[in-house]
Amino acid sequence: MKIIKSTILTLIIFFVVGQVSIAQENVKIKKADFQIVIKEVGFTDAWKDIKEGEKLFTAGMGTYPNALEHYLRANKYNSDCAKLNYKIGVCYLVTDKFYYATEYLEKAYLKDNNVTRDIHYMLARAYHLNLDFDNAIENYKAYYSSFSVKELEKFEVGVDNYIKQCKYGQDIVNKPVRVIINNLGERVNSEYDDYNPVLHPNQDKLYFTSRRETENKEKRLEADNKYFENVFVSEQAGDLWRKAKMVENKLDSKNNVALLAISPDANKIYLYNGDENGGDIMVSELKNGIWKSPKSISGKLLSKSKETTIAFNPERNEIFVVSNMDGSIGGMDIFYSKLDEKEKWSEPINMGAAINTIYDEEGVYWHPKEDKLYFSSQGHNSMGGFDVFMIERDENGMWSNPINLGYPINTPNDDIFFKMDETNKYAYYSSVRDNGFGGKDLYKVIFLGEEKELKLSTEDIFLAWNYKSIEDMFYHEPSEIKVDTALFMVGLVTDAKTGDSIQMAKIELIDLEVSQVVATGLTDTAGAYKIKIPKKKDYGVEVTAKDYLYFVEMVYLSQKQVVDSKVQANFQLDKIDVGAKMVLNNIFFETNKATIKPESTTELERLANLLIENPTIRLEISGHTDNVGSYRANQKLSESRAKSVVDYLVEKGVGSSRLEYKGYSFNQPIADNNTAEGRSQNRRVEFKVLSK
Repeated sequence: MKIIKSTILTLIIFFVVGQVSIAQENVKIKKADFQIVIKEVGFTDAWKDIKEGEKLFTAGMGTYPNALEHYLRANKYNSDCAKLNYKIGVCYLVTDKFYYATEYLEKAYLKDNNVTRDIHYMLARAYHLNLDFDNAIENYKAYYSSFSVKELEKFEVGVDNYIKQCKYGQDIVNKPVRVIINNLGERVNSEYDDYNPVLHPNQDKLYFTSRRETENKEKRLEADNKYFENVFVSEQAGDLWRKAKMVENKLDSKNNVALLAISPDANKIYLYNGDENGGDIMVSELKNGIWKSPKSISGKLLSKSKETTIAFNPERNEIFVVSNMDGSIGGMDIFYSKLDEKEKWSEPINMGAAINTIYDEEGVYWHPKEDKLYFSSQGHNSMGGFDVFMIERDENGMWSNPINLGYPINTPNDDIFFKMDETNKYAYYSSVRDNGFGGKDLYKVIFLGEEKELKLSTEDIFLAWNYKSIEDMFYHEPSEIKVDTALFMVGLVTDAKTGDSIQMAKIELIDLEVSQVVATGLTDTAGAYKIKIPKKKDYGVEVTAKDYLYFVEMVYLSQKQVVDSKVQANFQLDKIDVGAKMVLNNIFFETNKATIKPESTTELERLANLLIENPTIRLEISGHTDNVGSYRANQKLSESRAKSVVDYLVEKGVGSSRLEYKGYSFNQPIADNNTAEGRSQNRRVEFKVLSK
């Protein structure tokens, strides 16, 4: 494995738990700390895992996920080692599984409150990332107070800024925006960092930058021990994206390269190359279907400092460049340049302190149709990491103050490289979220718009046969016509990710008035089914198939249109894959208690059957609450409810080793906590597949 010194597009994105040189400590786990004298069985293998984990941890952040695997195996031998729990927590912090970090860091602190000097800082980061802002602030302050005045003078980690971010977060999270955020899936994303999505002007290709492992390319960046950047592309297939492939031609680089933008005519591609002057912007032209070797962009837009991302206005006569060149306020700033009468770019000008901060700005993007600029910043009222902001230019050329796009678009983690569609209906960007595949992933944001009030029409609607015909016209009194009134529910059952048809899926229609299955059907080789239904009304439906999670929902047939005696209802099933989640909608508890109500039996039996029919899978059962009440009270309640579900399943014969339980309080809302309906949805139990 080669470690190379170079500059990379995301190098400006700090280690998620702070600057490594100051905050995170590489404490050594000694045999005396770890070995249990009365428990020799298993020690030898566990100690081998400790030593291998230590090597990978010391190598750098890029191999933390690998170190974590070894640490977790060692933890099965001794789960009470404070230093081991600390390192497991730190490893989790830099993954998309950051929600596990709190558990291990808390345990490390309880076992030894002096396990490391930065234990309060790490706890603060864990609470911060998990939206537990009160505990985060408390631990940031505890960490800050552990330093002397002289030490604070050399302090580089912005603890004061983190505290501000927590306070901003408390306000932002309570006013969520109406969006749906969808992961682009494993065909696009990988277990490594994937970021900076760039749509082809034809909207049929998605280019992005990835730091995944590639064939014959083992180079890693010295700063973080992650693989170098490469450009990947995925082609659209209906509503899905095909498996991404690396762009291997003149755009390829021996070290690293990131794609930044494509011209509207698709004949130019702008790239970031970290080998040029500490990081420069290059441009490649398309000739006869082949990309030519990239050349440097106009000299005035370059410096001996780093230039990372660019954005053009629609007329292509203005450009915005992110750089740390002379004149920057702090770190990476946004600079502005304009074409003059001679078609030459002017000297870049800093956009000023109202837009740039003493922290980093990055990922600049101009709206395709409007005078709006999007960018990410660690300053302003960011709730943590990089948040996405928008500024708008008025008719006098004046820019508005930056507006935070809000939660859940923004999180305490890095949310960056935001690209808004010209219709304002959707956007693509990079984020670190708990439903990811590893590190930064690419997501699509769907904007739902303002919530609309339901309006009922009271206007009379007259049917034609209510009217008597004109007297001088022929008139025939209507007579009964006998017709076949049989109704059928038809549709397709497909894989939710791939769209492939699922054969031999079983569909059961449940009449909720009598709590009975009234119709059953199976899908054919094309995934199609046809079921005769007693009546056009609303039913419950359960869909099951081998190797898939079961599906239970309402089908509102009363609201569907009948065409040729058929009512259409399609279903998508999620495969039993590691990380797959499912909300258990029909599990109910007594108010403010963990006591399961009897009406939950049907849902619990379904889950038990799933585990029995798939004897190798392991699940995490998680409890969730709304945001009414304190975090700690909700944490305790959510965990107790998850444990009650696990206890029920164990009583039904499911091995306890196949189940874990965890409470998330109100850290992972799926709806707006400002409405009664939203709070109801957030009070839930769900499961996640840990292994299969």
